[in-house]
Amino acid sequence: MRYFRCDAGDEAYEQVRLTLDAAWGHPNAETKTVTCIDPAAVAPRDTQGRIMLATSEAFCEYAASAQMLTAVLSSGVIQEIDAATYLQELPQIPVQ
Repeated sequence: MRYFRCDAGDEAYEQVRLTLDAAWGHPNAETKTVTCIDPAAVAPRDTQGRIMLATSEAFCEYAASAQMLTAVLSSGVIQEIDAATYLQELPQIPVQ
């Protein structure tokens, strides 16, 4: 798994998501895939309101993802974080 935090806000995250969706042809009626990653409106957030993303290594290795990831990491839009930081910064949902 790889873990990321969007430091540039919802609009920047949505631009990344929509670009990836276009690269894969989402939404896809045949596979019923609507989007490749959660939209900003429902994406997990840390305690400061920043969008957090956990995704498989394989997802990051697809050509479209790899190209996008290189660009957004170098621009500072998205920051890669480790698993411990990801788990620590996400608000915990109490078990009922």
